[in-house]
Amino acid sequence: MKPILSAAIAVLFVATMVAAQRSTPAAAPPLPPISMTCIHHPDVLESKPGVCPYCKLPLVPVRLESARMCPVHTTVTESNAGKCRLCGRQLVPVTVSLTWRCTNSATEHLEPGVCADGSPRTRHRTPRPHGNHNPQHGGQFFMAPDNWHHLEGVHPSARIFRLYVYDDYGRALAAATFKDITARVVTKETFDPATRKTTELSAFALKPVRNRPYLEARIAPSTLPAEMTAKVRFSGDQTEHRFDFTFPSFSKEPAAPTARPSMPQPSSPAAPAATTAAAAVSSSGLDPLTPVPIPTSMSGMLEQLEVRQKQVGDLIAGGDFGAVWVPAFQAKDIAIALEPHVAHLGATERDAGEPLARVVRTAWLLDAAGDVGNRTQIEAVYAAFTAAVTDVLTAFGGSR
Repeated sequence: MKPILSAAIAVLFVATMVAAQRSTPAAAPPLPPISMTCIHHPDVLESKPGVCPYCKLPLVPVRLESARMCPVHTTVTESNAGKCRLCGRQLVPVTVSLTWRCTNSATEHLEPGVCADGSPRTRHRTPRPHGNHNPQHGGQFFMAPDNWHHLEGVHPSARIFRLYVYDDYGRALAAATFKDITARVVTKETFDPATRKTTELSAFALKPVRNRPYLEARIAPSTLPAEMTAKVRFSGDQTEHRFDFTFPSFSKEPAAPTARPSMPQPSSPAAPAATTAAAAVSSSGLDPLTPVPIPTSMSGMLEQLEVRQKQVGDLIAGGDFGAVWVPAFQAKDIAIALEPHVAHLGATERDAGEPLARVVRTAWLLDAAGDVGNRTQIEAVYAAFTAAVTDVLTAFGGSR
């Protein structure tokens, strides 16, 4: 009887363990870290308390989370890639603020917890200024230097250029506000480096279109790839801003699904669209738009730093300014990883820490310049970035 009893006890033990595992809730995913930001300048993000470099107000804490949002129904926000449950459009990547609330309370909490009635706080995602830089009409999306206006240039056919204007949340401005905007699109110009003067040879006024959320110009027939510049003044007393667009092909409006889905359809995360030849995997095997782990060896770090620097240049040459931040930030992370190795260099190379700091600083500037879309500005920053990378490679050259 003992073997039978032992077997019964074993079966009971296994059943108890299985039941316990089924009843144990899965571990909650780790929370995104708390960052410090400015309430008036949300592009300011720091890792520790301080003051805003622009308005000098104290920075406030925020949790930022990557999510997926419907381009039409912004209330639909999901954790993973997929399709909008209301219209079926593909969800787009955005950055949101993550907080927790209690029922019948508007108080925002940065931590999950328990409400006064014993119920758990509910998780809330809130759209964030500058959190959505996705083109909505198949064009190229830039942020204006005023940190509020955003715009999208669209080239749907050889003779048409359109300019959509949005606020800092990526919401289309009302057509009535277009009367304050003065804009034109330049399709041909020359630049004299001696006098630093630009002469426009072919320019077309951008005018509001009745009952349409954009400005439009009928231009001279273009050939692809087409390069053109929008010069925009958002009100009469503001500075005119320049936005350089490169269209490798005609812009295509995202097609709306013909039928509403009955439920969300899961899909794997989509890779960023390759709009230029530079977006293809380089000969090094590294995709410019895909961050990878930093090599553990110093020689590996230096080789990847050089590759990333060249990838930034390729993206700029192709006009893909919105993607520049990916290889630039990878280079930044490599520079930070190289800092501990400075102590192992010879006495004559110990000043390598200064160009490493310049790589980090210019990588952030490349990100900002890429958002604005001014080719002259981003090329100037890229020159400084390249000089910093070259100095790092020279300083570490004897250790590779």
